[in-house]
Formats: sequence, C-alpha cells, structure tokens
Amino acid sequence: MLRIPGGSFQMGETWVANAQPVHEVKVEPFEMDVTEVTVEAFRACVDSGACKAYDTANWKGITEANRRKFGAECNWGKSDRDKHPINCVDWDQATAHCKWAGKRLPTEEEWEYAARGTEGRKYPWGSTEPSAKLVNACGLECVARAKRVQSGPGKPLYDEDDGWETTARVGSYSAGATPLGLLDMVGNVEEWTASGYSENYSKVRSTSQRVIRGDSFSSAAGPSTISRFGRDTGDRVYNVGFRCVR
Repeated sequence: MLRIPGGSFQMGETWVANAQPVHEVKVEPFEMDVTEVTVEAFRACVDSGACKAYDTANWKGITEANRRKFGAECNWGKSDRDKHPINCVDWDQATAHCKWAGKRLPTEEEWEYAARGTEGRKYPWGSTEPSAKLVNACGLECVARAKRVQSGPGKPLYDEDDGWETTARVGSYSAGATPLGLLDMVGNVEEWTASGYSENYSKVRSTSQRVIRGDSFSSAAGPSTISRFGRDTGDRVYNVGFRCVR
C-alpha cells in the first residue's frame, strides 16, 4: 500500500456530463493498494471462507449466450491468471475481501484524489495521451477482440498492440504510474468504490448502484481519471475489479 497525504482538490470536470458540478473536496490521509487485487490475493480470502469467487459473468438482462461468452473472460479458475486482477466480482464480494484484509473500498472521492492529485491530472501519469506503453486500454488487440466477441469499439484508442487482449498482469505499465507510484489506476479493469451512484453530485445517491472508476482494457474513449459509471451491486463483469484502502 502507499500512503496518500490528505488535501483538497477540485472534483469533477465541466466537459463530462455526469461529473458535474465541479466542487472542492477535502480528503483525509489514507493508504491505498498499489495495484488492483489479484486473483491470487482474492483466493486467500476464498480459502478462508470469507469470500466467494465466480467464473461467470452476470448483470441485469444478460443473455445465456453472453453469460457464456463474457464468462470466458473471467480470470477465476485460470491457471495463468494469478497475477491478473480478479474480475467478475460483485460489489458485496469486493467489500468482503477488503474487510477480510482489514481494509475497505475507497470512496469515489478518495479514488479520484489518488488518481488526479491536487493538480487535476487527466490521466494518472499526467497529460500525455494514452499509448501501449502507459496503459492497458483499447489498442489494436482490442479491435480484434471486439470482432471475436461481437462487442466493443471498431476503432482503437491508439494504433498499437499493448500486448493484452483482456486483462494484464497488475503493475505491467510502470510508465503509467501516478507520481506517488499507484499503478493501473486507469485501464486493465474498472474498480468498485464504496460510493452510491448519482448522475451528478448534487442528487441523492443510489443505494442499489455503486460508482465504478478507472475505465478498463476495453476503453476506446480514453481511460481517464474523471470517468465514472454506475453499476448494480450484484453485477459481475469481465472488466470490473477493485482495490482497497485503509
């Protein structure tokens, strides 16, 4: 884990529809996992009986065909994925793992502060546009995947192959670290937070949906520190994982 010093920052952006209004947030010091929780780390919680793992995808309205197709991209049970992030994990199980480890899920305020810093970085590493050296997002390999699973963008974010059609081993993109050294804060998998979702910060937060941050390996829009989405707490998605704080 890395210690994140407390401070104030401007949360949100005027050019992102669901990240308004921009407002000042004060964050107390905390510690955050350097990487997303791996399959190997999650297995220890499963072996203790405190967590449950799934090798299937699930979300509202999913068809059986998509359950099989996207379930094939779940990392649990694959012998070569121990160092990859755990995915296909719902919010309750992410919460259970963090609690078992003596930690908790970050609030989205903590997550954004850790990723953006007080200077309001668009990307964790700064302002340089994403590339195959900085992040596991949607390169040429992503377009190939989209054709195979018949889902995803037709154009890549960058005209390079980043080496991973889906998830990468955590920490594979050291050049894309934050100034403090956090890795994979965008790309690889999106990450659950403790916060209820709302379309903008002035509305009442949902109790059935939680905020996910960080974009993923399938992001062709530009994985940024500002992107935020809502997911039902029971969703198990091939491109969503988590990290913990304390």
